[in-house]
Amino acid sequence: MKIFLFSTVVGALLGVSASADSLYRSDVTFISDADRQAEIEKLVAIETPSEQQYLTQIALEKPDIFVRQLNRALDILRAGGEPSKVSSRLRTEGFYSPDTQSTLQAFISDLQSGEVIADSHLMDFVMRMNNPKGAWNYLLGAATELDDYSALECALDRAPSKLLGPPEHQYIIQVAHPNMELSLWRFDALKAVTYPVATVVETTVDSYRFINRFGSDLASLSRENLSMQLPTGDVLQCQKVEPSIMRAYQDYRRELVLSEKKL
Repeated sequence: MKIFLFSTVVGALLGVSASADSLYRSDVTFISDADRQAEIEKLVAIETPSEQQYLTQIALEKPDIFVRQLNRALDILRAGGEPSKVSSRLRTEGFYSPDTQSTLQAFISDLQSGEVIADSHLMDFVMRMNNPKGAWNYLLGAATELDDYSALECALDRAPSKLLGPPEHQYIIQVAHPNMELSLWRFDALKAVTYPVATVVETTVDSYRFINRFGSDLASLSRENLSMQLPTGDVLQCQKVEPSIMRAYQDYRRELVLSEKKL
């Protein structure tokens, strides 16, 4: 009965997909509470963090404080002056290295005249700071167009069936135009957001290697059997799903979440 109901709902959603938008919006800089906490725990465990690791930890743990810190840096850069004095003032605000200061200057130069830094800018800066080789630049650029390439559903040990895998292992692969870069996106049913969790930084005949938005390895995906090797040593077995089906299922899942909250 449940399978019949699920099939009926998914069929209905697919039927209207041509005339209605998905319930989800795309947000490059969104981070889920679970992802945020997991990253904080990894950063806290580092005995001697680098500058970018320390700043990332502050940004994730105390976003309000970090936004104020960025706005003070914004005032310093807009006021200008002798480069050595500007650099000294930025160090006073906690931005020490030339690389971090250069990233900060590039980030601020993209703001509109008179615009101040808000919470919505926070992950943008964090991604840039953890992105020294520019792997995420194409998604941060407003001109990038994305198309669904495929969808993956993954689970430990063996591929799940009938979309029964954990939500955190249900992905949409998107391809960017015109550079053809691949990124891995996840859904957040509560916030109605699709957001990127990884981008490809190395492609070989055998695999794709993905890094997350904090510059760390996320996984290596076998192109032959769709096994996904995680840095922890765990292996997820994935299967392809039509992107339209995955999106319809996620829309259905969001409706279920909302209906449960109303009860």
